[in-house]
Amino acid sequence: MTRFPRPGCWFRFTPADWYFIRDTLALTEKDKEGFNAILDDPQAVPLILDNDRLFEEVVVSRRGLTVSPELFFFLVIRHTLKERGITEIAVADYMTVVFADFGCGARKGPDDINRSVDSLYSIDYLEAIQGASGHHKFFLHVQCANQFLVLTCLYPDFLHRRAERRGAPDVDYYENVVVSHLEAAQKHVLADEFELEETLGLVAESFPAARRAMNHTVREYLSLGQ
Repeated sequence: MTRFPRPGCWFRFTPADWYFIRDTLALTEKDKEGFNAILDDPQAVPLILDNDRLFEEVVVSRRGLTVSPELFFFLVIRHTLKERGITEIAVADYMTVVFADFGCGARKGPDDINRSVDSLYSIDYLEAIQGASGHHKFFLHVQCANQFLVLTCLYPDFLHRRAERRGAPDVDYYENVVVSHLEAAQKHVLADEFELEETLGLVAESFPAARRAMNHTVREYLSLGQ
């Protein structure tokens, strides 16, 4: 099972990420000294990451290979969702952790990813959930939602081709799978214990629009070996 998504994907940023952010936004030595001081305030970090210059450097200028998956995906997702009016940072934060864990393994190339997603079926999760204990059901709901969240956002063309070849469900079907399992997880008692009840609800509510926005961004900016 993936590392469980926690608020604040920036806590997983590497030292190289912070150097990249500082060098992109702070152009003088005086600015760099001030930048280091700002980072001592946790509430300032999300505001810093909202600067569009970071997205432009990573995606438009193709410097994405120099940063971690967490920083790369956060900048891409946050920029994409804001353009569609999805402004709750918790949604971009949650999706970033899921994308980094499921969608960008360090040793996975396009062929490896295609083979892994080709074997995913929602029915397998439904069967496992039916036989699971109460607490285990929560994690299965989250796991299912997360895997198909990545699949529908990053690999829509793969799903389209599989639907055409095999008559398998298409993107819209799996979009509903994501929403239904997020909602089921949100209603579980563990969602409140992990302080994820509100976040799961926000992601479920915004997901149809977020998925379509990410599909556009993937085709416009990213090359994922589809």
